[in-house]
Amino acid sequence: MQAMAIWIGRAFPVLFLLAACVAPGGGGAAVTPVLGGALTVAVPAGYCIDPRASHDDGRSALVIAGRCAADRPVPAAVLTVSVGGEGSSAILKAGARALTDWARSPAGRAALARDGKAGSVAVRETLVWDGAFLIRLEDRATGPYWRAAIGLKGRLVMVSVSPPAQGGLPLEEGREILERAITGIKRANAASP
Repeated sequence: MQAMAIWIGRAFPVLFLLAACVAPGGGGAAVTPVLGGALTVAVPAGYCIDPRASHDDGRSALVIAGRCAADRPVPAAVLTVSVGGEGSSAILKAGARALTDWARSPAGRAALARDGKAGSVAVRETLVWDGAFLIRLEDRATGPYWRAAIGLKGRLVMVSVSPPAQGGLPLEEGREILERAITGIKRANAASP
């Protein structure tokens, strides 16, 4: 579970750095190769990857995206995709029950919390959707949002969809965006979990 905690904790300090997004060519999903091309991150159409807020050190990667423009017909949201090192997806073999127990434990809630404090986050629901482990959270810093963990090419991939700074992302819309992101990432990598 420690590997999951590292990748979860790493994704969120950067969220508030999200600046103007770089629009992808055409009207389709934005994609970017990470880790020297070992994996491709994709975000749904209408969302753009912000290369200034994203990070790739060759061992792990963090990609941040947001709505390309206010006039785009998609909800305003912050998408975060973190990709762990080789073999990091082994944590998912523990199964949904063990992952749920970890997420609800003090150590898990601390890793999930934006401020690193277990008391700042509540795990409201966990479930498995299309091979991904989904967590519905409520964080004092951002309110309710969704997060998912999937395994691709032996790497743990964490995807989150949270409201922008001004808030206003209904949970149903957040989950729909999350599901589209998971589907897009799997398709871009032509791999199963």
